[in-house]
Amino acid sequence: MTDTVLDPSPLRRRYLATVLHRFINNKLTIADLDGISRKKLLQVAEMGFVKLKHGRLKEAREIFEVLAELDHLNPYHHAALGSLFQKQGQFMESIAEYTQALKLSENDFTSLVNRGEVFLRLENFKPAAEDFRKAILLDGKGTNLWANRARSLVIALKRNLDLKRAAAAPKAVQSRVATRKTK
Repeated sequence: MTDTVLDPSPLRRRYLATVLHRFINNKLTIADLDGISRKKLLQVAEMGFVKLKHGRLKEAREIFEVLAELDHLNPYHHAALGSLFQKQGQFMESIAEYTQALKLSENDFTSLVNRGEVFLRLENFKPAAEDFRKAILLDGKGTNLWANRARSLVIALKRNLDLKRAAAAPKAVQSRVATRKTK
């Protein structure tokens, strides 16, 4: 094994230089270097998903953290980690993982809507609206469940803002009336 790695032949050097160059330029993952097959990674991801689905968050988190390290170019691993962090109330970590998933797959409905939901929970309305808007625009036919969830959240957000404005309006009128009486 070590003989092939230390082989000084020009072909071997070129091969190692190419592999190193691809790894440095984010084109290869540790799983690729280690020879871990996509099928094996998928099987482990399915185990993590089952644990997540059944509320075994600690175990699911360990699985997806390892997967995200081994195969950092797979958006699903980052989206799953984002979901785990969201469930655990670690919102900044959740946003970071959803953002990473979106860098790898910009049209990922799940990550867009979930990140928008986290922004909404943090009362950061502008980025939430942007994520919801993008998810809605990506779904031209109106059939994607995640885009439909974004539509529902936008409607709920608008109603909530309208109610807050309506509640604030009488207070403003009362304060104007009170200042007129004191004059």
